[in-house]
Amino acid sequence: MRKIIKTWEIQTLFSWFLLLIFISGQTFGDSVTTKTYRALTSIQEQIAGSEGIEPDLDGGIDRLKELLDTVSEGSLDEALTLQTLGYAVMSNEEFEPAIDYLRRSLETKKLPQNVVFNVGYIVAQLYAALGDFTEALSFAGDWFASLENPSADQFMFMGNIYAQEKRYEESIGYALEAIDIAEKPKENWYQLLTANYFAIEDFQRSARTLGIMIDLWPNEIMYWEQLASVNMLQGYLENALASLRVAFEVGLIEKESTIKSLVQLSIRQGVPENSARILEESLKTGLVPEEKEYYDLMAHAWREAREYHNAIMAHETSASLSKTGEPFVRIADIHMKFNRWSQAEKALKKALDYELSDKGKAWLLLGITQSELLNFDAARTSLRKARAQKSTSKSAQKWLRYSEDMRRQADWIAENS
Repeated sequence: MRKIIKTWEIQTLFSWFLLLIFISGQTFGDSVTTKTYRALTSIQEQIAGSEGIEPDLDGGIDRLKELLDTVSEGSLDEALTLQTLGYAVMSNEEFEPAIDYLRRSLETKKLPQNVVFNVGYIVAQLYAALGDFTEALSFAGDWFASLENPSADQFMFMGNIYAQEKRYEESIGYALEAIDIAEKPKENWYQLLTANYFAIEDFQRSARTLGIMIDLWPNEIMYWEQLASVNMLQGYLENALASLRVAFEVGLIEKESTIKSLVQLSIRQGVPENSARILEESLKTGLVPEEKEYYDLMAHAWREAREYHNAIMAHETSASLSKTGEPFVRIADIHMKFNRWSQAEKALKKALDYELSDKGKAWLLLGITQSELLNFDAARTSLRKARAQKSTSKSAQKWLRYSEDMRRQADWIAENS
């Protein structure tokens, strides 16, 4: 919004307004005096500079203030001097004084109506640059209503102000009109439109607009991510996954958080193998760091895909990056699933060499494993340790009884074989 008008642009404004008012004085009942016209023309040349002469904005502003003290109050001379002074200090990025001078020029009611509208537009821009969009809108409305055929940029100026005022539906109307009449709509126009749809929770139209933006700017990952988010908000998880998947395959995704979202969404949508493959590739290319968190997530994906060998390898890598025994407990769990009791026992013993969030569980699983291996003395020791833990006390007691029954049965078989 902070559009700074350059010195040469001020020269053009001065020349146009001076000429317009000077030659049309008869129509409006007043005309600028020759003395003031010449003074303003001279000041304009000083501010703009000429061949061999450097522009002197500060000197021009000082002369304008001196001229203001000499012109008649309520005259066209005063209106034009105030207007010129407003443009000059605006060029110096003194926006609040510029607004004051320009508003005072309008309050004289001496300016032609078409000039009034254009000055109002400048005042609206200045208020917008200062973040006062309520005042900006009060001036912009009259200016916009005076336009016979507003341009796309003028529609968007109004759209931006309405958006800042949280009048989103009105902002949408202006933005749509701008996009419709523009030969080549600007990217930030679509961004404003999408933001407005988000604000009023019209996710369906937001998704359609984002689809258009992706067609126009396919390499902008932000739009793919936003489209996925909008689809998720509507419950269209399959569409969300498709958006992120395409973005990943064409090499647009670079953020770690987006990779993680894609992996988790793939698991949730029942394609865990894709999740694991994405993580493998992302770890190789450095899109995600070599951290325990991602190998745990990969192991989970492989388990969901029933690729248990790959899950074990991921857990083993996780264990090498970890100071806890949790990965070994999960490895043991997989081995127990397939009655691989010796491998399970080995993994559980490794787990117990490290810190564990639930040691009782590890002792319980070890006792169960040792019972299945008919190593009942070791099983009794492990299960008693599990029984001493609050989290596994009841389960361990049941397994102690069951393990003793297994021992007696094994002894009977041995005696009678």
